[in-house]
Amino acid sequence: MKQSAILQLRNVTKAYPNRASFNSRPTVVLDNVSLTLQHGELLGLLGPSGCGKTTLLRIVAGFESISQGTVEIAGKVVCNKNSSVAAEKRNTGMVFQDYALFPHLTVAENIAFGLKNRDRQQNKSLFTNKKSFDRQVKQRVTEVLKLVGLEGLDKRYPHQLSGGQQQRISLARALAPQPNLILLDEPLSNLDVQVRHRLRAEIRSILKAAGTSAIFVTHDREEALAISDKIAVMCQGKVEQVGTPEEVYLNPRSHFVAEFVTQANFLPAKRKGRVWLTEIGEIAVSKKDFINDRGVRETSDEGDLMLRPEDITLTPDVTATTVIVEKQFLGREYFYCVATASGKRLYVRTNLNKAIAVGTKVNLSPNISSPQIFPLASKINKPLVSVS
Repeated sequence: MKQSAILQLRNVTKAYPNRASFNSRPTVVLDNVSLTLQHGELLGLLGPSGCGKTTLLRIVAGFESISQGTVEIAGKVVCNKNSSVAAEKRNTGMVFQDYALFPHLTVAENIAFGLKNRDRQQNKSLFTNKKSFDRQVKQRVTEVLKLVGLEGLDKRYPHQLSGGQQQRISLARALAPQPNLILLDEPLSNLDVQVRHRLRAEIRSILKAAGTSAIFVTHDREEALAISDKIAVMCQGKVEQVGTPEEVYLNPRSHFVAEFVTQANFLPAKRKGRVWLTEIGEIAVSKKDFINDRGVRETSDEGDLMLRPEDITLTPDVTATTVIVEKQFLGREYFYCVATASGKRLYVRTNLNKAIAVGTKVNLSPNISSPQIFPLASKINKPLVSVS
């Protein structure tokens, strides 16, 4: 028998009254969002600050109401515009970016706190035998400490742990009651880069080992790509695209997704016969060139050619009209900014085989076999995000 989804969002809308003017329209934070999460899946909500991703997580958690739509968890409606199940009765676990551990409690007591609180609400009969209950709690604390790789730290206090250890304890506390769904609000944002990179792999492994479904909010595209089974890219209260990390990165369906997730460049292009004419040269036409999710016909003769930074090869040429204006050494690669004859700036990522000095004139060669063409930016009402 096919298992039902663990989470189903249908046409979720959230709007706040505009208090500045009595007759003005409400401010829409979430606009008709629909998402499905299957058992055991990890969903990343990815987008810039103010796009609505944290509000959506708080709605699922039960901390916010909705204006329209429904939220279902494990097949039960927990929220619609008329009613809402209390957060503590939704069987979800929450992991905050600031850890939210009790400083006066030990690691074991922090984990047991949520476990005991959940059981008080859901199964009071456990308290008929306190010794048996305490034994069960202790056993579960030991299990989740082992799961997060922190056995033997049960008697320490939060201030005696590193930031990465505190976050894993926070995750252990959320996992202890075996909730239907774990919600993580930018869980790695307070950690330094090295710890963040290591911990994102550990968090994925821990959640997969526990068999737990999870949603995590992030504005870090690398974090979303590394942890997620599916990514929902959000912009201005809407979901722009949902897909696997590979689908979203390799086949973005809008200017915004391409620019925010892949840091893509865009070049105006015109079709002439079997090629696209661009400022940096000709590129062969493919039948699947055009991204037509916004109603643009594939037969259109103009559009914006998408080039990721890694899709461009630089070749020094004293006769070229393009020049390198910035260069960054990023350890494993160089990241260049080049200016074309028209003044347009493009970003290029290369390996360490050859360093090219700032001020060098270069030819740009696209190394893509199947180009993607988007509707011209000038014909899209939504502003593009700026990626530094």
